[in-house]
Amino acid sequence: MANLVNLANGDRLNLRVQGQILISESIKNGKSRQTQKEFASAYEAQKACVKKEWESLKKGYVLQNSDAKAGEAILQVYIGGGYTGALAFAGAEGELFVYKCGGYKEGGTLDDFLIRLDAIGAVKQQIVLPKPLAWQAERAGKILLLDLDHFIFKFDPASGEFSDLSQWLSFKNSKEFTSFVCAAKDTAAFAMFGQIFTLRGGEISPLVEYKSEMKNYTPILCAALGADGTRLALCCKQNEIKILNTLNGEILNEFRSNFGVFDKICFLADGSLLGKERYTSKLVCLDTASGERLNPAWLRGECAQADEFCVSADGFRLALINYDKARVIDLKSGNLRISFELSHVVKRCEAKFERINGEEFLAVRTDYGCFSLYKI
Repeated sequence: MANLVNLANGDRLNLRVQGQILISESIKNGKSRQTQKEFASAYEAQKACVKKEWESLKKGYVLQNSDAKAGEAILQVYIGGGYTGALAFAGAEGELFVYKCGGYKEGGTLDDFLIRLDAIGAVKQQIVLPKPLAWQAERAGKILLLDLDHFIFKFDPASGEFSDLSQWLSFKNSKEFTSFVCAAKDTAAFAMFGQIFTLRGGEISPLVEYKSEMKNYTPILCAALGADGTRLALCCKQNEIKILNTLNGEILNEFRSNFGVFDKICFLADGSLLGKERYTSKLVCLDTASGERLNPAWLRGECAQADEFCVSADGFRLALINYDKARVIDLKSGNLRISFELSHVVKRCEAKFERINGEEFLAVRTDYGCFSLYKI
């Protein structure tokens, strides 16, 4: 059953399928009205239910399902303005901040937004971004770090103020126009204009310089922090990984292997590194001490590749996503914990583990303009 509510006026819509029949119950001004429509098959009825649900979301309704079972959405909100390459979001203090691509105004200017949601999906604020295209957003303590078209900004949810870090920091002359943001525990790392910085305890410190290699006219650059924030994995060349000490920039390890071009990497709880090959979506697990390939039991079959993946803050849960199929793996046991389908995906999505009111969910922002929380 889909339970939708318009938080602005209290109107409700309940949808359910019984066999080949779609049953719709609308509640407005305390009055209930029920309609039924029969379809040629149960599949057609279910498809019609999903369509009506989507139309309602676009009209401002929010899907709320407090009784959701594992693999079901407890919350869905239509954000709109999806752009395939920029689906950034981040949670902070029980709230969720989701990027929305706005549109061109008269005069050719482009306004993009950060949508501020509470735990029940209510839009508390629509914040105009200082620059368009939010490639990444990460929580760093009580603030957010945003990669806005390769410029790193700090956003304070309490004051609503943005700070352009490129104006605070001095940069050497560089033609490098790549960037990243990553965070773990009390440490964040970010890069722009060929330099990497750390943010720890409110203090920003320069770490190292970098230069990204080009492959098929696309720069190679991705990074990840270990769970305690003391190690940074950096990939800016094909078949090469560096592990850096975030306290002093020392290269702890450097290894090369024939793993291709990574476009995403993350540390797992055992200290190993998981990477996704850009062109094949193949997953590669590496020992960060030796650089040797590892073959954990879970890295088999359908779990051997992914379009998107994310790891929980403690590194013990891994979510792998292939198109609209999500699989959550318990890395302690190596077992598949749950698999389920994601809603409203056209080509891709971005996913993160987010903790809301003490419970962990899989949060997903799709390129069809939807933001969801799935019970896991």
